[in-house]
Amino acid sequence: MELSHLQKKPKHIGIIMDGNGRWGKKEAGDRSYGHENAKKAVAETISGCLEQEIPYLTIYAFSTENWGRPAQEVNTIFNVIAKSISENLNQFTENNIKFRVVGDSSGIPSFCWDQLKNAIDLTKNHTKLHLTVAINYGGRAETIAAAETMVNDFLIKIVNDFLSKGLSNDTGFGSFIKFVQDYRAKITPAIYKKYLYTSELPSVDLLIRTGGKKRMSNFLPWQCAYSELYFTDLFWPTFKKEHLMEALAYFQKQHRTFGEVT
Repeated sequence: MELSHLQKKPKHIGIIMDGNGRWGKKEAGDRSYGHENAKKAVAETISGCLEQEIPYLTIYAFSTENWGRPAQEVNTIFNVIAKSISENLNQFTENNIKFRVVGDSSGIPSFCWDQLKNAIDLTKNHTKLHLTVAINYGGRAETIAAAETMVNDFLIKIVNDFLSKGLSNDTGFGSFIKFVQDYRAKITPAIYKKYLYTSELPSVDLLIRTGGKKRMSNFLPWQCAYSELYFTDLFWPTFKKEHLMEALAYFQKQHRTFGEVT
């Protein structure tokens, strides 16, 4: 299949880059070796997305659950991330790539976050490819963070609306309680999405997972509600551009109904 002639391409690809540790253990007896050799697969994937004019790519680099791994491995992962960003800043600029991070940034080591923030700032006006890296990210954590912020905003809105109706503390606490009891929140999917880490991103059309496992691992549950799922036994360090093309060919064959009958 000539992929340049594909009629149907995903707008947003998500990738769970699994198998680094197992590949490293197999090849060199060291899980960290796999993480250190994962950069080439990322570069090939970015190149493939640029060639195919796919505007959004989100990759899963470190989950909230990954903190349970050995400290040495965790440190290696963050060192690899920081070094990769530093080495690829010129590529981001030359290829008009906008870089962003989703997840709880407060938990990211400062030496790594400094590199990430620099890339975010330098590429904020780029438009060709939106490259998002999920770091210290978990779908459940994202949901909780969104709910907390939404509830706080809602509480503030209740008080503001109460005061805007000409009511005040002078009217008595009972009046406020009655006002609150009659108040109803109006939450739509569009409103909820605004509170997510990924509020600026479209839904994921194609989710690719390497490493042979067939599960989501807490990755973008809201955004992947109607994603096409593509699983491969390849370990991430061995993933090449040709394998991305195979995933795109798979996507081309899918009939997407989004829950409807067509």
